[in-house]
Amino acid sequence: MSLFSRKGKHMTEKILPDGENMPLSKQPENEGGWTSQGVALSDAERSAIESFAKTPWLNSKKRYTDIYQALASSVSQWRIATFTMLLLLVFSVVGNITLALSVRIQPYVIQVDEHGYAIPIKKADISGVDQRIVTSQVGLFIVDSRTRLLDREAQLIFAEDAYRCVAAASAAERKLNDYFRASPPTQAKFPVMVEIRSIIPISKNTYRARWVESTAGETSGIVTNTYEGILTVAVSPPTNLENILTNPMGVYVMDFTVQESTNMN
Repeated sequence: MSLFSRKGKHMTEKILPDGENMPLSKQPENEGGWTSQGVALSDAERSAIESFAKTPWLNSKKRYTDIYQALASSVSQWRIATFTMLLLLVFSVVGNITLALSVRIQPYVIQVDEHGYAIPIKKADISGVDQRIVTSQVGLFIVDSRTRLLDREAQLIFAEDAYRCVAAASAAERKLNDYFRASPPTQAKFPVMVEIRSIIPISKNTYRARWVESTAGETSGIVTNTYEGILTVAVSPPTNLENILTNPMGVYVMDFTVQESTNMN
């Protein structure tokens, strides 16, 4: 068996003694210039390789590779930071929206003495609200819902104010819808003016109201009709700025019945 080794620029053959096969893995590491791979390098070759490794081209290549590796690492880090900030922003926006929607405004009845100090303070409810405010709200609902004007824009304002006096999804709102469908406010042929005669509480939450409606006809002059209504009210504290401006105490009509009456005593 023979092995070949590289000596300088020539290949030489080495004959193993007694023709026995010796595995390459058992060859001495550095015996006779052999390496563990069976190939030995001369000093000149090692020097050439080392000098080649120190050439400007390899240095530039290494510097180029290091720069782009650093850029790639920096981009990855900024990407992680950006996604983290976006995630925190989403949580912040969701939290602020949830907090804003959960805010509820609770009106309080405050009484002030002659020195300007606030004395008994309590939440607004039907018993804590001044009866004059409840009476005013009931009268406002009757006037806004029963008045008829020939001016369309003015009539729409009256209708909108009537809806602001009733609680949403209540029996009063349904009845008001039915009344406006049966007698469209903007299609009145003659103006109707409303005059409140009395509003009397008959229980804690129920009021009896009497009023006169005057209609100016074309030939018959002014025609008056008297009506009587039973209205149920409740206090629902406003939760937004619009309701605070239009109905700060939150007094709403929950239900009502109206019938024509001839007895005004």
